[in-house]
Formats: sequence, C-alpha cells, structure tokens
Amino acid sequence: MRRRRFSATDAVAQPDDRVATLTTRLHRIRSSDYVVVGGSQRFRAVQRRRTRSASRAGFLVIAVAVAFDALALLGLQGSETTMAFALSVATTGLAVAGWLLLPRRLRRYPEPVAWVVAIGVAVSTAVTGLTIPSLAVQSAGYLLVIPVLVSLVVPWRTLTHVRWLLAYTLVAVGYFILDPNASFTAEDRGDLVVVLLVSLGASLAGHVLLKASQIRSFAQLERIRALQRRAAIDMVELERAHHALELTARTDPLTGAGNRRRLEEDLRAVRAHIQRSGFAYGLVAIDLDRFKAINDSLGHAAGDEVLRRVVGAIQGSLRATDAVYRLGGEEFLVILSVPTLEGLAAATDRLRTMVLDLAIHHPANVPHGVVSISIGGSVIEAADLDDSNETWFARIDGALYRAKDGGRNRVELTSRADVAVGHPRSA
Repeated sequence: MRRRRFSATDAVAQPDDRVATLTTRLHRIRSSDYVVVGGSQRFRAVQRRRTRSASRAGFLVIAVAVAFDALALLGLQGSETTMAFALSVATTGLAVAGWLLLPRRLRRYPEPVAWVVAIGVAVSTAVTGLTIPSLAVQSAGYLLVIPVLVSLVVPWRTLTHVRWLLAYTLVAVGYFILDPNASFTAEDRGDLVVVLLVSLGASLAGHVLLKASQIRSFAQLERIRALQRRAAIDMVELERAHHALELTARTDPLTGAGNRRRLEEDLRAVRAHIQRSGFAYGLVAIDLDRFKAINDSLGHAAGDEVLRRVVGAIQGSLRATDAVYRLGGEEFLVILSVPTLEGLAAATDRLRTMVLDLAIHHPANVPHGVVSISIGGSVIEAADLDDSNETWFARIDGALYRAKDGGRNRVELTSRADVAVGHPRSA
C-alpha cells in the first residue's frame, strides 16, 4: 500500500464562473439603482405619515381661525348672522374631529379626510358669503386663497390633489356665478373666475414643484419592481452556487466522502472538543484489499463503482457524529465518536463485515473472492493532543500495515501505550 500524507497544500476546488457572475450582477444592483429600490419600499408609508401630520396641523389652524371668525359674528344681529355662526361652529367641529381622528381611527386614510375637510371649509365659506351679503367680498377672498394654502400645507398625492381641485372649482365657480344676492357685478364675476383659475393653477404648480422628488412614473415603478425581482432571484441563485461550491470544496466528487480539506477542518474541531471536554475519538484508516487488480482487469469505471458502493456502505453504518474521508485512490479515513478501544473494535469490525456483505465479485482477492477491506485504528485522547496529525496518521498506518500483513480483511487496533511498548492489538 502506498502511504499518502495529508498536506494543507492539496488542491482545493476553486470558485466557478457562475459565482463570480452573480456576485458582479448583485454588486451592480446594489449601486444607485438599488438605493432607489430601498427608498421606494417606504415611499407610500412616508407619504401617508407626512400627509397625516400636515393634515392635523392644517385642521388645527382651520379650527382656530374659524373659531375666531365665529367669535367676531357674536356681536352681529339677525337670522343670517345666526346661520353664519352655526356654519362656523360646524366647520370648527369638523376640523377638530379630523384632528382627533387622524392619529387614531383614520390614520390610514389621511388624504380622503383632508380632502373632505378642505371642501367642507370651502362650502361653509361660500354659504357664509351667500347668506350674509356684507361678507361676500371676504368670502370670495377666502375662496381664492384656499387652493394655494392647501397645496403648501397638505402633501397628498397628485391624483388626490387634482380631484380636490376639480371639486373645489365647482364650489367656487358656482359661488361666483350663481350668487343670488348679486353681490358682484358681471365684470367682478369674470375677474373673480380668472383669478380663481390662476389660483388653481398656482396650487397645482406649487404641488408639482414641492413634490417632484416624490412623483414616480409608471415606468420607474416597473423598473423598481424588475430590479427587486432580479435581485431576489440572483440572491437565491448565488446562495445555491455558494452552497454547491462549499460542497465541492469539501467533498470527494467520486464517492461523496469528505476530502482532505474537510478532514483538516474536522480534525481541528476534534482537537478542540477533546481539549474542552476530555472526550476521546476513534481514528481509523481503511484500505480496499487488492484493489489495483480490479482496475487492471475490469477497468477504472468498474473500480470507481466499487469505491462508490464501499463508501455508501461505510456511510450507512456511521452515526451523525461520525465521518468518512477519501485520502486518495482506495484509501479512506474515518473519525468515530468512540472513546474506548473496545467500542472501536466493535465499530470497525461492523464496518468490515458490512463491506464483506456487499458481496462484490473480486476473484483476485483470495481466499475471499469478494471485495474486502483492511482496517487500522487507534483511540485519540487528551494525552495525544501534543502530537501532530502526521503522528496520528503514522500510528493508524502502522496498524493498517499489520492488518494487511496478517492476511487482509482484518482489523488491527493500537493505542499510545501500545506504540510505546510495541504491543499492538488485533480485533
């Protein structure tokens, strides 16, 4: 048997082109475009919160202003004054109700509430001017300035703002044109309509200018969704590629056993566990008897199939805490969580028997006629931590040589004390 030694410089699988491609693509998505994606996810929530806060402030200002207006009407007499006072009180109540309900029950619908309250204020202002001719000019001034104030105070969406402007236009134009009290001349009415249109245009322009950074076109939203989908897909593919790479870097591609890199990592973990807990492990070397004859007579494809079947049988008999590694050719190493020589003897003999029970035809393996394995093993305990991995391998290699020299299809075990006095143990 050719003796192979573990070396940290053994070849290890390198990252494939797919991982590099996916990583580069995700890096591009995480650039400026990906920042936009992250911002857009909170766009509606931020809009709703800003609208709610601004609407509450607007309602409070309206309530205070209308309350002062109602107090000014207390000194006047007449049924019309009483009606105007009632309208002012109702408007104040509407504004206060909006201010109270927005942070609670209506917190998810700030734009419709602000829309209704603003139209309600416009209607009450128009009704005040219609019922009290002396307040017609003052009401007209309110109706002209309200659109500009609303565009500055309430940051609702463009579609909501346009709908509000249309409804507001009907209220204001109706007031200026259909005034039954003839508070304005025909020329005044025309001028008021023109000024109203200018005010509405200024309101819309102000809204667009103030909210330009928040406006998202359909194409931009679709691009954001596409970026999100592509990033999610690429991330999943990248995780799969990394997982496959991890398996490739630590797994023998022919048999599925661990490779030398995995063995080095697991031996470090074994040393740490022994040092921490004092628990001992079994270290086992396995070699297929007369395996070269299979490759020479049946070909390497048949030899590869034998290796796969043998490793499958070994893995099937191991516990979750055990592992098998391929060192090269037909040579394998097994780490067993068995702390005593007696337990290791039973475990290794079970491995030998399971491979023999596969009954894989092997005429050159006289006298058995089937594939068999020879095993050399030892228990690694706390006293062995000062020794290197090479020293451990040399110990079990010596036991494996004795199993080969003793007729193959055997188990030879040794311990630190046996090595010192030269008395190996057979199983």
